[in-house]
This record gives sequence, structure tokens and C-alpha cells, in this order.
Amino acid sequence: MFAIINHNKEQYKVEPGKTYRIDGLGDTDEKKVRFDEVLLVNDGKTTKVGDPAVKGATVEAEIVGRIKDQKVGVLKFHPKKHYKRYNGHRQTYTEIKVSSINS
Repeated sequence: MFAIINHNKEQYKVEPGKTYRIDGLGDTDEKKVRFDEVLLVNDGKTTKVGDPAVKGATVEAEIVGRIKDQKVGVLKFHPKKHYKRYNGHRQTYTEIKVSSINS
């Protein structure tokens, strides 16, 4: 059984019992999260495709933790002009474990 969910304009294929790293959900104290925008649900026998979302389908997950990715360096450089600027960025992610898919 799997489902495809839409979160922050990105699509994720999720299965119950597995852990996924998605874009940050923000600073919430909640331990559980529910995704209502389910685009596709497959239970092994039948496939339900939404237009744009499957009505009544939800994916429930629990938040495992929040992590930051490795630093990505951004370097701006103009040769022969003595111009060099360095900026770093670390993307935040939320690690979730899918508990159930309700269709």
C-alpha cells in the first residue's frame, strides 16, 4: 500500500511504517501531523486517483525530529574586479514516520 501526497508544492510517495524527510513543517509542538491533500492511493488491488485530490483520503504521520542538511556554499565572484562574496545556507527538514493511510 502506498500513497502520493502533496506538501509545499512537492509530491512524496509514502508507505506506512517508513520514515521520510520532507520540507520543514515549521516550529510546532505537535507530535502528529495529518496530510489531507492525497493525490493517489494504491492498496495493492485498486488505485484511486484524485482530481486533484482523493476525497476523504488522509495520511497520518508522527514527527520523529527536525534536522538541518549540510551547508551549501554560494560564491559570487567577478574576476579582475576584486569582488568575492561567500554566503552559506542550511536547509531545514522534518523527519516523519507514516503511521497510516486512510482512503
